[in-house]
Amino acid sequence: MARSRCPDSSRPRPIGIATALMCALAGGAVWCVLSMYLRSDLPAFAFVVAAMVVWALRAHGYAASATGVGVAVFSVALAAVYSFCLQAVAQIASLLGLSMRSTLGRMDVGMALDIALANVQGWNLLVIGVAVVAAAVAILGKRAARRE
Repeated sequence: MARSRCPDSSRPRPIGIATALMCALAGGAVWCVLSMYLRSDLPAFAFVVAAMVVWALRAHGYAASATGVGVAVFSVALAAVYSFCLQAVAQIASLLGLSMRSTLGRMDVGMALDIALANVQGWNLLVIGVAVVAAAVAILGKRAARRE
């Protein structure tokens, strides 16, 4: 009886991009919650998000590819923007005494981005930038060995 072979796992699969983006958004939400709980911006959490994104992309065959690098860089940056925008909404909600849900409905996207940009200055921006570069380098690393 002939052995059936699994499809080539080194070939990139489109679901990997969706998985990486969802990991980034989930990581950004966790980053926001931890930041609010610890009362700190936690820019180093970008490395945790980068590790999750890199793992997802490499598992789906995007190791050592330009597409993988692009998705990794975009995903880590997206997580940072998402986290800092959620923190901005939380700041405004606490100042106005409203829930985050009602504040999200009333707050303009431009205002959230302005507050987020005001919070991401100096060391925060540098640490997040290093995490973005680390994600790109990790994707460019040696392609995972194929299991037979």
